[in-house]
Amino acid sequence: MKYDKTKLGYGKSSIICNDGECSIESYVDILGIEIDFVGTADITPTLPDGWIMQGNKNKMLLIGLQGSPIKNQKLFTYEGSFTIKKVIVANNEAKRIVCNIEKVNPTWTEQNWSMDIEADQWDNFKSKVKKGKATQTKYNLPDYKLPKVDKTKIKKTKRRTTSSRVSSGGSGGY
Repeated sequence: MKYDKTKLGYGKSSIICNDGECSIESYVDILGIEIDFVGTADITPTLPDGWIMQGNKNKMLLIGLQGSPIKNQKLFTYEGSFTIKKVIVANNEAKRIVCNIEKVNPTWTEQNWSMDIEADQWDNFKSKVKKGKATQTKYNLPDYKLPKVDKTKIKKTKRRTTSSRVSSGGSGGY
């Protein structure tokens, strides 16, 4: 069987980040998530046992290591502000499935309000995507008890490449 990265697997999911929490909703089992983002946030995973999170300043990976899938799960909490640019979600067959990034930023045109009614709940109108402040992206990861790598025992080797030069021996004219 030939792998076709353009063919999607069975299933659909949604990523929702709102008020300091980011979660996934799906009706199929999920075993891997890759999130590309911009912004700065202090991120703390809330994953179940058997799942790990790793990340850098603009990408995070969430991986189920023991074959324990998730469906509807809070993924992490955050302080700061970031925008998700792209998400790749893999089902339990390691096939990419559709993932919607749900915007929860209310806008004035989407609000159902009237000037005739007194509004005392101004929190309903402000952005809930931004939560707190962060100057750089930081991960508060637990100890996953993974084996440690002794970097002093890793040999640095130079790779040799060879190329064959063939000369026609002629003048190069036609």
